Amino acid sequence: MAFSDILVPIDFSETSLRALRLAVNLTHAGNVRLHLVNIGVTPYVDVGPYGASVPAVLIAANDHMAAEAKSALERVAREEIPQGVEVHTHVRTGFPPEEILAEAAECKADLIVIGTHGRTGVERVLLGSVAERVIRAAKIPVLTTH
Repeated sequence: MAFSDILVPIDFSETSLRALRLAVNLTHAGNVRLHLVNIGVTPYVDVGPYGASVPAVLIAANDHMAAEAKSALERVAREEIPQGVEVHTHVRTGFPPEEILAEAAECKADLIVIGTHGRTGVERVLLGSVAERVIRAAKIPVLTTH
C-alpha cells in the first residue's frame, strides 16, 4: 500500500521524533507529503457567547505559544526531513486526539504515524493515551512507534 499524505503529531518528545523518523523512511517509496502537527492546549476555557470574555492577555499568550510551536515545528522539519521531501507544518489548539483527527481530515492524510509513550497502570488511567484514542477513532491506518 502506498501512502501520499502522512500526518505526524509532534509534541517535541523523543517518542514523537522517532515517529517522524519512521515517517521519513516511508517517504522513500515515492511522492509522499509529510504533515507535522503540534497540538497546544488552550490556556483558557471557551464558555460560549454568554460567558465571561477572555482576557486579552490570555489570547496574546495563546497566540505567542502557537507562533513558538510553529517555529519549533519548522526547525524540526529542517533538522529531520531530507531536502526534496514536501513537508507542511500545522499548529492547532484543543483536545489532542480530536485535533489530530481533524487535521488528518483537513490535510487528507491517508496514514497517521504517532509515537506512544507506553504508559501503563495508574499513569495511563490518569493521563490517558492520545495514541490509543486516535487509533480507536481514526478512519485511516495508524502506525504507532514506541
